[in-house]
Amino acid sequence: MIITGFTDEISDDLSLQIQALKELGWSHIDLRTVNGKNVSTLTDKEFDQIHEKLSENRIQISCFGSTIANWGRDAAKSLDQDMLEMKNSIRYMKKAGVRFIRIMSYKVDTPLKLGSDHEKIVIQNIKRIVRSAEENGVVCLHENCETWGGQSSQHSLRLLEKVNSPALKLVFDTGNPVGMRDVVGDEPFSFQNSLRFFQEVRSHVEYLHIKDACRLDNSLQYTFPGEGLGDVVEILNMIKEYNMDIPVSIEPHVAAVFHDSSVTAAAAERWNTFIDYGKQFVSMANEVGITFRR
Repeated sequence: MIITGFTDEISDDLSLQIQALKELGWSHIDLRTVNGKNVSTLTDKEFDQIHEKLSENRIQISCFGSTIANWGRDAAKSLDQDMLEMKNSIRYMKKAGVRFIRIMSYKVDTPLKLGSDHEKIVIQNIKRIVRSAEENGVVCLHENCETWGGQSSQHSLRLLEKVNSPALKLVFDTGNPVGMRDVVGDEPFSFQNSLRFFQEVRSHVEYLHIKDACRLDNSLQYTFPGEGLGDVVEILNMIKEYNMDIPVSIEPHVAAVFHDSSVTAAAAERWNTFIDYGKQFVSMANEVGITFRR
């Protein structure tokens, strides 16, 4: 299996991101942010320079961590921007031989059960985005995050059913369910269970994000893998049981959170946290019987 990571949690300086991968002995990267810009908003010249530098260091891009249809975007207003970023991404993905691009399914201000009016525009937009991917031979991976499709396993499955394309699969994040409500049945909605969510969508999962967290006083505290409520070991055991050969990417959120500038740390702490997190996760996976390509 491929092991990779969101190295922009260390720095948006690509040289440091590459240095961290070499320290870990990894040869793949989840490319998200470089020099303050998301991969999907780079100019052709900027991407060519990044790709050249990665290639010189024998680093392959495993997935584009785009901001398409993410938790900050309104489904009623953002499609043009999403389609432009998808167009850019596809051009760059073809240059670099990248198969996967992470997407989401728009912000939700309040819990929305299946069948809401909002669902129609979300699915309509994701169909457009995914059709572009399908026409160009790449695959969109929908993440179970705080957007419409992440509200429950049923929401994720409804999205897959309605879009109905081989170019739409799932990336499962082990830590996201810890802080998210399961929008099924009647209120009050309980928190999601990571293992149960994974079990219900497993056959559609083509990529895994490793994150873990605990709930403390109505807030989320991110932890090292296996130390929180993300069922990381149990999910790894299931991946081993079903012989799922999928890329696995660490996204610690311990010393830095991509979408929350209030969570930050000194450069040395960010570096050490990422390296230690990567080593601890690999050791955990090895104990389960999972090995990674280097």
